[in-house]
Amino acid sequence: MVDDHTFRFAAVTDLDELSRVEDERKPTFRSVLAPGTVSRDAGTGRYSVRFDAEVRTLTSRHNEAGRGMELSELTLYQDRLLSFDDRTGNVFELLSSPDGRSTHVVPRFVITEGGGDTDKGMKWEWATVKDGELYIGSMGKEYTNSDGSVANTNNLWIAVINQGGEIRRLDWVRQYSHVRRLLGAEAPGYVIHEAVLWSDHLRRWVFLPRRVSTEMYDEDKDEHRGSNKLVLVDERFADGKVVEIPMADKDGLHGFSSFAFVPGTRDRHAMALRTVEDQCQHDTSTCTQMSYVVVFDVLTGEVLMDEVKVGEMKFEGLEFVDIETKSPVYD
Repeated sequence: MVDDHTFRFAAVTDLDELSRVEDERKPTFRSVLAPGTVSRDAGTGRYSVRFDAEVRTLTSRHNEAGRGMELSELTLYQDRLLSFDDRTGNVFELLSSPDGRSTHVVPRFVITEGGGDTDKGMKWEWATVKDGELYIGSMGKEYTNSDGSVANTNNLWIAVINQGGEIRRLDWVRQYSHVRRLLGAEAPGYVIHEAVLWSDHLRRWVFLPRRVSTEMYDEDKDEHRGSNKLVLVDERFADGKVVEIPMADKDGLHGFSSFAFVPGTRDRHAMALRTVEDQCQHDTSTCTQMSYVVVFDVLTGEVLMDEVKVGEMKFEGLEFVDIETKSPVYD
């Protein structure tokens, strides 16, 4: 926090296949960490955002089948800044140099799909802290065959890491199904999640789906099924409420990929990333990636800052943090 109305944040990219660094002798993969500042006007209650001119490049050689560093979330947990690779299942810690001017990544966990009895890294998409534990989740959609039949439900599991580093797995089929019903997207429809947080102040789960569809999954049409819905759900997943956030985009390309509660608002205001992938399913040469940030009221959907374009990259992780803070020294 800079002052009562100005806050430092950072966003991180998932560049998909564009994450690979082409000129390296050994396979190397990158993500971009972009810091910025968001400010609230005390008079109007509106927000403005500014990204720093200088970004940081994070690199790693950890990969799965030639893919890596596709970072899909940023989360502070126990004073550690963590990010999650949606290809390898790695949970990375982001560490600052002694002078705070550069950042590198260190893998802390590798977590596999579903209940854990697989050799494929979990496709991490969201993370949040609840009751002192770190909850990590995937897209919340079944993996389906071309005819719509279900191949597996591995991405409907979540992992919970406690303060001692112990991991337990939870089958979240019931929880995801509850959110899906609220959105009217039961099979053959679907919902894809990349932005989920628990709110201590509201005592609610907050879901910002990336995609919502009442039709069967189609990889080309999916790019145009972006959502502007927010779902508030009680702790037991017994009830819930859908809030519409009025957005200017009408092409269906924009969808939520991450969000964070604005400090000092008791989780009423959220800053969110909305990302675009256009013609990216088959050929990286035709692929367009873009990202935007927006601020809105969680309970009413009122937009407090219209979408601001971040750049020609897909940012999928957001956290209120000052990345120039020196990393702590652990015993």
